[in-house]
Amino acid sequence: MAARSLTLKDMIDGSGCTPRTVRYYEREGLLRAGRSSGGHRLFAPAELERLNFIVALREAGWTLDEVTALLSVREGGGRDREALARFDAMLSDHVAKLSRKIAVLEQLRTDLGHTTALLPVCGSCVAVDDDIACERCDRLPGLGELPRAFRLSWRARELEARPFHEPRADGEAEAEAELEGDDDEAAQ
Repeated sequence: MAARSLTLKDMIDGSGCTPRTVRYYEREGLLRAGRSSGGHRLFAPAELERLNFIVALREAGWTLDEVTALLSVREGGGRDREALARFDAMLSDHVAKLSRKIAVLEQLRTDLGHTTALLPVCGSCVAVDDDIACERCDRLPGLGELPRAFRLSWRARELEARPFHEPRADGEAEAEAELEGDDDEAAQ
């Protein structure tokens, strides 16, 4: 028994894509569709899996050209041995990029999570007075110990009022130490 063909609506429902996106990927050769007697697109079930893979790659930051190259690596000409070497190099490069991106995203998740955990403290102050003086707050750690998202958004006014210190070669740790030192000076 042959598998049932999927309609454009099935592809949309199964992927969350818009009809325009599915038609675009078909025009670009990333998806293949036949036509019904009435001219409607009909997709093999495997095309939905392919579409979801394309969506995942695009969401991970791959360009359309990179997706196309990946999905057509074996059909790109040459012997299979050459195609396999291209495939391996392509995947190795993208795995390294994804690993770097994952590290950045994990750091952001941690930073934003810590920032979110501090908001109730600020919420209790804002509930009492709509115009609070955060620089005098003794309920939170010093500016240099706060998560980056908190410092650069909620406490940004304090940072704008500070003189700019060029970061030194040994990175953010010294920049943090400078911020802590500025807090100590301000307290005196």
